[in-house]
Amino acid sequence: MAKTGEPDDERIISGFETLDAATSYAIARVRASVEELRKPGMAAAELRQLWHIYGEDCSVLHADVRGSDLLDEFIATPAGPTECNWAVLTPRLRRFRASLLISNERDESVWAGGFFRSTYRLSRDGLLARFRDDAIALFKAKGIAPEKPVKIMVANYFELPDPPYPPPGAKLRSWNVEVGFVCHDVKFGGDASGVFAWPDEPADWALRTMQFLLMADMMAMRGDGPDWANDCEVLSARVTETDAYPDYPLD
Repeated sequence: MAKTGEPDDERIISGFETLDAATSYAIARVRASVEELRKPGMAAAELRQLWHIYGEDCSVLHADVRGSDLLDEFIATPAGPTECNWAVLTPRLRRFRASLLISNERDESVWAGGFFRSTYRLSRDGLLARFRDDAIALFKAKGIAPEKPVKIMVANYFELPDPPYPPPGAKLRSWNVEVGFVCHDVKFGGDASGVFAWPDEPADWALRTMQFLLMADMMAMRGDGPDWANDCEVLSARVTETDAYPDYPLD
């Protein structure tokens, strides 16, 4: 509220799966801004005045929800940390991989999909929208008409593990991590590599997390699924610094 009228007064937080999720975030964020200003023994009128100067208001687009409409309730009823933890409700980009058979109205099909990032798991319609342009390009490349995708069959669709997150504020360098592994249960072995951002040469927990991610990605590409990485045996590992941009960005 202190910056009302300034260019950065309003920000849009997007990526919520539902209006309910957006509403929970908005309410928690407004409650947090009330509790940050509350002091022992403070009168309701004083807290209300302070909030209108220094507080933070949130509204939900496409819904009749505005945090300030509940301000009197928030002032009268102090909230604990759980009710104010809007950070945990903030949408975060998650990693997915899908293999999709996309068809036109004549039931002619192309394979599409791959790795992608989203703040939530897409529905079938969401997947069709996400890979629509890819499918059109594949139809054109194969001389298939009409090119409009109308139907989708999901061969597999996996959520993948996140890369390890370094300490806040650390200066990051790029590291190429290579791992050779075997999964005896599915009779598959392979080599995988990727570039990660990390302050120093990855070791211990960080290196194990990177290796697990590489194995999970390869098992997902095979169609077995990332959970099989739990059953993989690491046969070889190598880490080298590189100037390459990370394959696994942290934002």
